Amino acid sequence: MSKSLKKAITSIRFKHMLVLIVLLLALGLIGISNYFFASSAFHFKVNHETGIMTRQWIADKDGLLMTIILGAGIAILWLIGVMTGKLDSYMTRFFEFIKERIKFTQNNLKKVLIHTAILLAIVITAIVIVSLTVPRTSNFSQLRLARMVFFTAIGFCCYFIFLIRGNIARLFLLLSLTIGLVYIFAHPHYFYGWDSEIHYIWSLEQSFVRNASPNEADVALAFVEPIPYSKIPASDGFPKLMSGNELTTVRYYSLENFSMAKHIEGRLPLHQRLVYIPAGIIIFIARSLVLAPLTIMRFGMLANHIVYTAAVYFAIKRLNSGKHIMAVIAMFPTIFVMSASYSYDYWVIAFSMLGFAYYFNEIQNPDNKIKLKSIIVMISSFVIGFVPKSGYVPLMLVLFFVKKNKFKAKKGYYFYLLAVTCAILIVLSDILIRIITLGTEPGDLRGGDDINSESQVSFILNNPIVYAGILLRFMQHFLNVFANTNYVTDFAYKLYSSYFYLTWLLLLFVMFTDRNEKDLISIKAGYKMLVTVIAFSTVALFSTALYIAFTPVGADSIQGVQARYMLPVLFPVLYILGGFKIQNNINKTTYTAGVFSIMSFVLLNAAWDKLLTRLG
Repeated sequence: MSKSLKKAITSIRFKHMLVLIVLLLALGLIGISNYFFASSAFHFKVNHETGIMTRQWIADKDGLLMTIILGAGIAILWLIGVMTGKLDSYMTRFFEFIKERIKFTQNNLKKVLIHTAILLAIVITAIVIVSLTVPRTSNFSQLRLARMVFFTAIGFCCYFIFLIRGNIARLFLLLSLTIGLVYIFAHPHYFYGWDSEIHYIWSLEQSFVRNASPNEADVALAFVEPIPYSKIPASDGFPKLMSGNELTTVRYYSLENFSMAKHIEGRLPLHQRLVYIPAGIIIFIARSLVLAPLTIMRFGMLANHIVYTAAVYFAIKRLNSGKHIMAVIAMFPTIFVMSASYSYDYWVIAFSMLGFAYYFNEIQNPDNKIKLKSIIVMISSFVIGFVPKSGYVPLMLVLFFVKKNKFKAKKGYYFYLLAVTCAILIVLSDILIRIITLGTEPGDLRGGDDINSESQVSFILNNPIVYAGILLRFMQHFLNVFANTNYVTDFAYKLYSSYFYLTWLLLLFVMFTDRNEKDLISIKAGYKMLVTVIAFSTVALFSTALYIAFTPVGADSIQGVQARYMLPVLFPVLYILGGFKIQNNINKTTYTAGVFSIMSFVLLNAAWDKLLTRLG
């Protein structure tokens, strides 16, 4: 037995065991509920001729296996916490926080009561408004709830901006979670995002351990026809599905056109499952608690949005300057459409921001020695973020430009370069596998019948000058902000919200004014050129990837490149290019309040115009 393990065992105290027992007990109750209740709660057998669904029993122990795996994960994290002393640290900080809150409440009872009364007044006002404007019928039950959340969010956002405008990261955290709930509650009964139904299926798969066994309700939710909620007759069963009761008929579903095996068989590669695990775990827990299918679906969305918000929150905290630049980009309506639904683009955006925040922090502090923790977070953020979309791997090249004097010893610097190289190879592994199997993969058939990846690669290699012209002409249009506007306010499939130009004007404003003395180090012309070239190469790479996989052989244009693919590239470019020596004399809290007020308005207006009005 190793000395570290012996030390960990001897350092275990009663309080440590109590934490472990409480966590495992809660998880155990979830597993028991899953076995006895969730296995049968929403598994239906559909008769496609009559459209009638009946309950069927599925005696599956997969839920218990998932419980054991999650329990093992909790135990491992607990043991690591004991061995490193982090568990004691977190417990101490938690109890100190509770004590401080209690003491603050006792010493400022009047102030606490006033703030509590304000929050309650906001909620009551929202309830009154909804009661006066939305009919009390089952068809409008989601509309009532969504509008109540919307009006509550308006009040809460104003409250948070006024109260916490001095803390940029915390203000983003609260606003993002509040407005994200609006997007989740107002989400229609079908997926409106880019390929969201496919990402929902993959998230659903991660809620199982062995073979995924989604029920008919899951498939119905993934492939329901986009009919406005108010036009669905109450007798058709959708309100019952939402409330958790058994479906009676599914006349407005097109289930007969979809084979469950077609969408579930063929599991994702191991390295691409990571992005779906948070939603999968929450879906498993929600299913174990026997919640309604629509509620389970929304809990998965909430898990995705929490991951997104947390990653950006820590990224903003890490930045020395440019916090508002990151916040404005992170609050694009297009990103909220993805983070508050099912997608993996939000994952790429959030973790690339976290990686760049740690990177720019090191660049702007050349005299401070880099810490091991910073190296691990910086490199792992890029790896975790880019594994689902390896076309962004050129952005990782900036990691090679951390200077040698940031390390205490030359050995540490060379180990760092080796770690970066290995990280890039890990991200590139997916591309390398595809190149090896190129002869057996025709390409993405959604692009048409003329797709052939192998022939397309041959065309590029045999006609490099011709393809260079095709690529440059495409990028000339793609990189034009005013010609290609839909990565800011795009709600997918030619549906756009308002205030694109307002958002860009605000972004340009903070790009030149959200600066401090640290930017003098990172605004040099050579460094700007370096980051710009790397960003341009990244766009060229994922454009070429889609020319190969999604475009007919020899075509004179590139298909399948969507504007949202620019989002992970946007922050590092604007962060570098905006580094001019402009002195910002605006009061800091007023500046922050103004920026977040505008972006909150843009997000809430988009939710009202493109989601809430369409529910009724």
